[in-house]
Amino acid sequence: MKVFVVGTGTMGRGIAYLFLKNNYFVQIYDENQESIKKALDYFNEYKAKLPNDYEKNLKILKSLDELDFNTDLIIEAIIENFDVKSNLFKKIESLVSKESIIASNTSSLSIDELSFSVKIKERFLGIHFFNPPAVMKLVEIIKSNWTSEFYLNKAIEIVKSLGKEIVICKDSPGFIVNRVARPFYLKALKLYEQGIDFKLIDKVMKIIGFKMGPFELMDLIGIDVNYNVSKIIYEKTKLERLKPSKIQEEMVKKGYFGIKTNRGFYEYPRETEKFEFSKKLEFNGVYEFDDFKLFTIGYGAEVFEYFDDRKAIDKLRELGFEHYILHNLKFSIAKSIIEDIKFEAYEIYMKGIATKEDINKAMKLGTNYPFNVL
Repeated sequence: MKVFVVGTGTMGRGIAYLFLKNNYFVQIYDENQESIKKALDYFNEYKAKLPNDYEKNLKILKSLDELDFNTDLIIEAIIENFDVKSNLFKKIESLVSKESIIASNTSSLSIDELSFSVKIKERFLGIHFFNPPAVMKLVEIIKSNWTSEFYLNKAIEIVKSLGKEIVICKDSPGFIVNRVARPFYLKALKLYEQGIDFKLIDKVMKIIGFKMGPFELMDLIGIDVNYNVSKIIYEKTKLERLKPSKIQEEMVKKGYFGIKTNRGFYEYPRETEKFEFSKKLEFNGVYEFDDFKLFTIGYGAEVFEYFDDRKAIDKLRELGFEHYILHNLKFSIAKSIIEDIKFEAYEIYMKGIATKEDINKAMKLGTNYPFNVL
């Protein structure tokens, strides 16, 4: 089976690597020769997991005109620019068979709108891998209003052959993961705007059971990237609750992108605090005691409105909590963020964008959330 990956940046080369690993014939193309070189270096660096003769299954195209007419699947992984992608799809469609599947790896652009770039809309869909593609198990497959069951099932079969877990969704701003995850960042940013220390917010969310706090994660993803996704989703939905943060906008203007610029919400390099849990407790929600209130989803405890820290800590230990954090705000930080995440998940479920099972699966595998969002 023949595959074509156009764009050999971080995502493109990771996707190409996956197909080489699974014995597909892979064609790659990028206008930037330095990007091609980096892809070849990447294949060579991790060749231990590739077939010994993988190079015979790899063809580097010097131009799009060299693309094999009978290519089974084309995956576009270039810059997130609608016009550039659209022009590319028009060119590619003229070079391949009517049986070829044409797919975009876009994380934020509309699959319905991109479909108008091709004449045979039935064969166009989104195949959204997560970074890094070789590691992340999840793939979102996005149907347009015109994607046929024939091409959809063919795409599902190919992606499953890579050992991936698949969720299916209709086209909608942010698809599943990027849409449902927005409140993790946006609500945290609103709390920060209200004067709550971002370091406290991060620590609370990690003690509750998340691997990273929202501000750490924005620094890792890239504040510029995270802000751009929020902008695209807001522009499509016009929902006030999904409006991008002015804080991020100002940071982008100043060039504070996070780890890649050594400065974001934090300065880098830095040591990060991690919390391990030996067990999950049978607690979930808000609990009120004489001297404090706590919120938990079964891992650590967030204590708020406390009067005596000693009594609170003694009670937490008695209940079996390994990690906890105390603050004297009148509400639970974690509960407010989690409620907004669940609301967003419920919204796309009620609109028929994806099934309950796929939404929960997507958020577990795509973001490693420590709870079911529905």
